[in-house]
Amino acid sequence: MTSKRSGRLNCNCRPGRFFEFNRRTASLLSILLLVGPICGTVFGLSITDSVHVPKPINIEVEVTDAETEIHLLVDETLFRYWFSLDPILIPELDEDLNGDWGQFGDRVVEWLDLHAPVQVDGVQVIPVISDLEWQEGFELNDLLNFVAITVTYPTKARPQRLDFLWSRFDTEDGFPLESVYYVLASMDDYRVFRFREDTTGWSWSPPDAGLVIDPELVPPGIRAPWFHLDLLPVLFSILGLIIVWKSRRFTMQTVFSGGFCAVVALTSLGSSVIEVRPFWVSPVQLPESSVAEALFETLHRNIYRAFDYENEEQIYNLLDRSVSGELLQQIYDEIHESLLMKLEEDAVCDVRAVRTLDTELLSDVGASEPVFQVRAEWEVIGTVKHWGHGHWRKNLSRAIYDVRWIPDTGWRIDAVDVIEQRRLDDGQELVK
Repeated sequence: MTSKRSGRLNCNCRPGRFFEFNRRTASLLSILLLVGPICGTVFGLSITDSVHVPKPINIEVEVTDAETEIHLLVDETLFRYWFSLDPILIPELDEDLNGDWGQFGDRVVEWLDLHAPVQVDGVQVIPVISDLEWQEGFELNDLLNFVAITVTYPTKARPQRLDFLWSRFDTEDGFPLESVYYVLASMDDYRVFRFREDTTGWSWSPPDAGLVIDPELVPPGIRAPWFHLDLLPVLFSILGLIIVWKSRRFTMQTVFSGGFCAVVALTSLGSSVIEVRPFWVSPVQLPESSVAEALFETLHRNIYRAFDYENEEQIYNLLDRSVSGELLQQIYDEIHESLLMKLEEDAVCDVRAVRTLDTELLSDVGASEPVFQVRAEWEVIGTVKHWGHGHWRKNLSRAIYDVRWIPDTGWRIDAVDVIEQRRLDDGQELVK
């Protein structure tokens, strides 16, 4: 039986279409990767019976503005070993699950997020499984059985950088996977990345990519103080010396006062240490303006990706990669409420794109904490569906955000002050 997805590797080229030409090239590469191990076995290459040598995994990556789609084929033995699930049961899954796929979907999403994570503009995004198929008797050879997995990563805008990682090669577990190939195609670029045990990560950016900063890897600069001063011991030591010096003779009062100051100085050691710095220099050196703006845009866009998930744990985990403090719970509650509206078939907006119109770093002169403010203006484009039809919706928003460095976590949006929100559309354009 040939799966409907098996046709993905055999695209008909159309003149003038760069992307279709690349898919044809990817198809030839896939055939070579799949046929190579078979030819090796036929001509007597040394493959021991005690070790399963998997075929190189070929992964197709399609990059668009709204999302990045990844399609991979995993051979039957590896799928059973990695996911502890029987792939023969996949055709029996209820097709009305609408992409949920039960425990299969949960296991695949968890495994990919752990062993093959994808970062969009510096933030790791949770995959959304969109298709899962059991391909028995693959068209190239009846002895090859595969599981075809398709997942998407919401981007909400054209990604400026994608980071791919593959960490499972199982060399010591009897399943030595030699290579993993990522065949990436976008509207203006085409790449093939090879992952091995000594090269587990690759990054891709479009030709016109802007600045991308990982919000967890750019800590603020903390200027060292001139020196540390233990205030209370110093003050009481000076006071005791003054009492002794002012006393004309040693009396019981002088001895008692001096002794009291000495005891307080000793017992208060380490309790009042202050940093002595020049008053004209800020103790915190914040990122440069361009870096700070890029950090904010990465964190801000990631918030809207949470609207693509219905699993509460996934929503919270994704928001936690951009937002902190009380704002995290506030935004989570708002998204959760919108999902309840969706379940009740009420009107709800499906976010399609987020466009940053302007980002301005506010004055940070004399910053005493690792936090900066950004005034931002952006558009959110989406659809509102109700009563069996939908309309396009475009909203304009302006707000001032606080972005704070949290130790052992990274930069996170910590507070927001909304200045303006208004609609830009007339609500009449229907979704086709």
